[in-house]
Amino acid sequence: MNNNDEFQKELQRVLNTESLQDVLNYMEKNIVSFFSTPNIAQYYHMVKEIDISTSSRMMTILIKAWLAFLSGDNAGFTSTIKYINEAELKGCYESSFYYALKALAEFSTDPMEKLKYAKLSVDILPKGDKGLFMANAKLTYGQILSGLNQYRHAAEMFDDSFQIFKSLDIFFLAVIAFVNKSLNKYKLGEVSYVIDECNKILVMSASFKEKIEEYWNIIHLPLGMCYYDLNKPNLAVHHLKLAKSSIDKMSLLHMHGIIELYLFKAYFILNDEASMEEILKQSEVDFGEMHYTMTDLLISMFRIMSCREENRKAIQSDIERFEVEYMKVGEKSPFILLETLGYLKLKGYSNLITIDDILESLKKLRFIGLVSYIQMFLILLSEIHFIENKEKEAELCLKEAVSIYKEYGISVNFYIFPMKSVELLKAIDNKLYKMLEKNHISNEFTCKDSLLSPREKEVMQHIALGKSNDEISKTLFVSVGTIKWHINNIFGKLEVKNRVQAIEKAKILGEIS
Repeated sequence: MNNNDEFQKELQRVLNTESLQDVLNYMEKNIVSFFSTPNIAQYYHMVKEIDISTSSRMMTILIKAWLAFLSGDNAGFTSTIKYINEAELKGCYESSFYYALKALAEFSTDPMEKLKYAKLSVDILPKGDKGLFMANAKLTYGQILSGLNQYRHAAEMFDDSFQIFKSLDIFFLAVIAFVNKSLNKYKLGEVSYVIDECNKILVMSASFKEKIEEYWNIIHLPLGMCYYDLNKPNLAVHHLKLAKSSIDKMSLLHMHGIIELYLFKAYFILNDEASMEEILKQSEVDFGEMHYTMTDLLISMFRIMSCREENRKAIQSDIERFEVEYMKVGEKSPFILLETLGYLKLKGYSNLITIDDILESLKKLRFIGLVSYIQMFLILLSEIHFIENKEKEAELCLKEAVSIYKEYGISVNFYIFPMKSVELLKAIDNKLYKMLEKNHISNEFTCKDSLLSPREKEVMQHIALGKSNDEISKTLFVSVGTIKWHINNIFGKLEVKNRVQAIEKAKILGEIS
């Protein structure tokens, strides 16, 4: 039954008028209709009260368990799954459906255990099977592989799943599989491929139905992410907003977070403070009460990146949140945490992350193949080396970052950080250098009114008063290392070698009174 409204009406009629046995028969007969639209939560609430405690029909119990799991009803899922007896599963299809659920749901927190069941859900089916259960098994297997950073293998599973769902005209799940495939290809740096494939599918979608279903717009998510990486922020915003509109309307909660992150960063590149503030406020409403580590970090990141220098005190608790979280998990920290700590280090707000930390992260990134993040961390490393007067090391990092730009077209990471090593790009890629210079990637160097940032002026004023690094750090409530960092930046900007020269030059330029 392809029409969603018809299915919903007929399901309600069966629930109202038929016997329990007839209801169970109807559920099994129409299994595809339950999962072929975004209305899964609605269908689940319709069948939620069905008593399956005395049923020996494992497929019906599995359908209800899947609906509960996908609707986020953990209590309902737990109370349903206890009635599934693995020994009573009949045939490979029921077993595959059960193993896929076991892989995704929290039967076990061991990732290898999850991987085992996900693979088993595929392997137990006949080789070459092109039905619903194989498509579901491969979709599940792809999700587990992706969670383990095996992006290429995951993309293959998602593509197989997409092809099967499409051949069965189960377009909602086909879109979900395609988007997951595209996201994994994106992580591998295959930006041009993803853009071409997404645009092909969006053109093709118009031929499936007279009225294009809302869920096709989810395809704009990987498309927007790719345009962001290519430093096309206006184009990225256009596609990401289309995706967000559909994700919001369909309440696809598992896709939130990533869409807000890329929208915010696109606005950051555009220096659109009003839109950044809008994303921040909406995220505080949507995620503020969740108290999940990742959503809390996301909101803190937005506050940090949208904060002006003069309002720094307002984000001190957010900075401390990142520092505490990093001290807890160290090198196992999510990359969003490491990226933000790197940004804070270059701004002179935190000195926690070290060169060794970044090198360790780069090693991990190279192993799993997150191309855009590899480039980002190379640029971050280059900046730190440059500030520490290690120009050769900085140049080596920039050369590798530029090679990624040349191979994949990814350039946005040159615009995220306040770059001081930009001059080194002249000898590496003069065209890229001119492009970055034209776009004023470092506000500190392109500011016409003042050479020093407000914080650097504050430090310079204390230097002029004859205070030591220790005295300045206590006055400004920051570490001695941070003060040294600021002084190093001040000397570089003023082109001086000591404090006496700095004071004289700063007075001449009007940077201090």
